[in-house]
Amino acid sequence: MILVTGGTGFLGRRLVRRWSAAGEGPPLRVLSRQQEETPGTWPPGVDVAYGDLRDELSIQRAAAGVSAIVHLASKNIDRDGSGFAEVNVEGTRCLCRVAIEAGVESFLYVSSVGVYGHRSHRDADESTPVRPDTPFSRSKAAAERIVVDHHDTGELQTLILRNRFVYGEGDVAFIPRLMGAARRYPFWISGGRARMSVVWVDDLAEIVRRLVLRGTRVETEPIFHVTDGRPVSYREVVGTICRTFGYSPPKISLPYHLAYTAVRAREIALGIDPETAATSLSSIRLKLMARDNTFSNRKLTALLPDLEVCPFEEGFRRSVAYYAGL
Repeated sequence: MILVTGGTGFLGRRLVRRWSAAGEGPPLRVLSRQQEETPGTWPPGVDVAYGDLRDELSIQRAAAGVSAIVHLASKNIDRDGSGFAEVNVEGTRCLCRVAIEAGVESFLYVSSVGVYGHRSHRDADESTPVRPDTPFSRSKAAAERIVVDHHDTGELQTLILRNRFVYGEGDVAFIPRLMGAARRYPFWISGGRARMSVVWVDDLAEIVRRLVLRGTRVETEPIFHVTDGRPVSYREVVGTICRTFGYSPPKISLPYHLAYTAVRAREIALGIDPETAATSLSSIRLKLMARDNTFSNRKLTALLPDLEVCPFEEGFRRSVAYYAGL
């Protein structure tokens, strides 16, 4: 039995569907806080355990008889003001403790390249210094440290996956925000030349599936970037969106520092948190979209040499029906 936390989320639902469709490997058990879900929500053979990362007893029940844990659950936006530590840090700490007590053989944690900080990165590899600079990224870095510490002591065999931008069915952040920006703002930032690493959610789900089936024992540091290996520019992504949905592409370009200064000044004046800003244009998003954010996936492809992933244009084409319905 494989336990999946965050199985009701963006990546979790795609993983469960892909795992069930492949018909290979042990059955899945999904940890869910949503007891109101109706029968038929999950594919046949998927077990559901109701619980919460903050409730150790429910985690113990969910982990009973489990050989591997895929930890996808994460608090990404602090809507209630309680912070990120309770779920992302203490929840991970509790899950690791329960996994060790239950004799779980392998533990895969999906994190974020946000742990490197919101600065420019060009083909950065996994040795890049971890320098988180927001409450969310600090919580992910702290959770990673917990997982790696258990790996280093030999208590758990672990893998940590770091990704940047994930798109596809279920995406409510990356492409939808760019769609909003394309409709509202008639300008590029620095000509739209900044490049970014992306991955289609179905490919990410397949990568997780394959890694769980192969086992998490590796001879290197257990941290891997997950991208499609083909960085795309902001101009390419927004251009694809504009062509697909008939938006007018931007006609002018603003320097990054001018745009950033204006947006950040507005956030400070109005007391806006850039991590939770409802607008599609925030200072954090400007940092991500106006400066290179590309990450090497060479270490992952060495581990999975037969891996084939979609380039952005193909993955987006397969996801158009979903985005058109938003």
